[in-house]
Amino acid sequence: MITIRLNKELDYEVFNDFKDFKVAGIDFSEKIKKDHPEIDGNNYQQYIDNFYLTNNDLLEKNIQEINDYLNQNQQLFFAELRKIFSLDFLGKEYTGYLSIFNCNPRYIEDQTFQVFYKKDLLGKAEVAFHESLHFAFFDYCGQFIEETKDLSKNNGPLWELSEIFNVIILNLPQLQAIIRRPEQLFYPGLKEKLVKIQNLWDQNNGDIKNFIKESLKFYE
Repeated sequence: MITIRLNKELDYEVFNDFKDFKVAGIDFSEKIKKDHPEIDGNNYQQYIDNFYLTNNDLLEKNIQEINDYLNQNQQLFFAELRKIFSLDFLGKEYTGYLSIFNCNPRYIEDQTFQVFYKKDLLGKAEVAFHESLHFAFFDYCGQFIEETKDLSKNNGPLWELSEIFNVIILNLPQLQAIIRRPEQLFYPGLKEKLVKIQNLWDQNNGDIKNFIKESLKFYE
């Protein structure tokens, strides 16, 4: 199940991790400065503390709204994942943390993620479903795809494939009926690979194991 909570201390870490970070065409430092032009490496803890204190009611309202929405829709979401992976992920504990930064990182090791508080309700839900699909994908690979055991989940071929896989899967009609928002490719640098890997998905007719293996060969 997916649950969203607050975690101010994690925002300390996220600011430090992303204040100078760029990847695959995305500049996270610009995204931070866009929403918080006055924050910097010297004042970030006090800035974050003050923001949470001043906006506590708004943040708590966001938490309630997104959890209510997820509770109404996530059983349908996990039912569709069971059809794709032939595994049941409903019993997994996936925790999201509302964030004041529009970075939306995930942490594979403990299956947690962040979601930007300014996103609208469907936008927050999309992040929650997006990250939960990542966790399911990596779980599946760990169990059934030997070729992935030494591959990084945070960069390189497996990471790229996971991002492209999410765009393919979350845009399937049965998932769009739940999510109700088209899934966009977040990283522009992966656009050309999306077309080729989409073709592999179509050719494999839902055979998830063979699809992943063939997609990884594309990177060789």
